[in-house]
Amino acid sequence: MPTPVTVVVADDHPVFRAGIREALEKGGHVDVVGEAADGVEALKLVRRLRPAVLLLDMNMPELSGPEVAAELREDPEAPRILALSAYNDSAYIHGLLEAGAAGYITKDQHPTAVREAVLAVDRGEGRWFVPIPRKPETLSPLTGREHEVLVLMARGLDNGTIGERLRIAENTVRNHLAAVYSKLDVGSAREAVAWAWENGLVRTG
Repeated sequence: MPTPVTVVVADDHPVFRAGIREALEKGGHVDVVGEAADGVEALKLVRRLRPAVLLLDMNMPELSGPEVAAELREDPEAPRILALSAYNDSAYIHGLLEAGAAGYITKDQHPTAVREAVLAVDRGEGRWFVPIPRKPETLSPLTGREHEVLVLMARGLDNGTIGERLRIAENTVRNHLAAVYSKLDVGSAREAVAWAWENGLVRTG
């Protein structure tokens, strides 16, 4: 009997984690060895359990998915990372590629598709499960969390709602936006949002 593919599932929604765990283990050959509710916990579990695959939500408390991926990039024993996200923006996907993710799938996919993606990533197929858009000519200087805040602001959310969505304090949102304005050398939210649209961080629809 082949050795099961060991997986750590990192997502801050317990109901979603339970559903994904059931889908992954239902067909056999996959063993979910740990579950994490935030980025810091995900790093601890990966380093302790050494799974073959990390199914990593991009939008988590403490450390975002891109930040976790960046932390693991220099680890020679790091698992293959399958990124899981509600976003399919060009800059977001290419940022994950550069951070070392081995696959990317959106949350609107059926759980069986996530299982197939986990197995494909474990086999080293380099298979991507959303179309990879053309790489933007201008690389984003922003961190993963700053990118998330800017994308949500560009989609019309106010600071309080962004904080609720990302599970961070509204003051922390303001601090991230201040860093965004500084890095982009802009003086207002309007200019930052215009930069996001011009450089492919958000798209119509």
